[in-house]
Amino acid sequence: MRSKRQLSQVLFALWVIFTTAALLLPTPTPPKMLRRGMDKTVHTSLFFVMGGLGQVALPYTCFGITIPIAVGVEYLQRVVIKDRQFEAADIFANLVGLLLGVFLTELVTRLRSGA
Repeated sequence: MRSKRQLSQVLFALWVIFTTAALLLPTPTPPKMLRRGMDKTVHTSLFFVMGGLGQVALPYTCFGITIPIAVGVEYLQRVVIKDRQFEAADIFANLVGLLLGVFLTELVTRLRSGA
């Protein structure tokens, strides 16, 4: 049982690193798909996975890590990265994905255990 928890924590940490890098690295002109609003789907999806992995790795305490990341990456884009733009809608997409990931992971966990 301990090894499953450790594996989930490693996967969660790797996903946090991947997501943070993906959202903070400077990029050339974004593809047309992202310029048409598809970026909100990308944000929601990245944080959906982060929320699910976080809930398995660190049940509910993952919010102390993930919420600051969900909000912080957007502010860092504003301050640090010139090729990226701050958008409040991205923060909303991040938080929605995060909450959906945690909620659905918890729901599946409870359904499996019969609780």
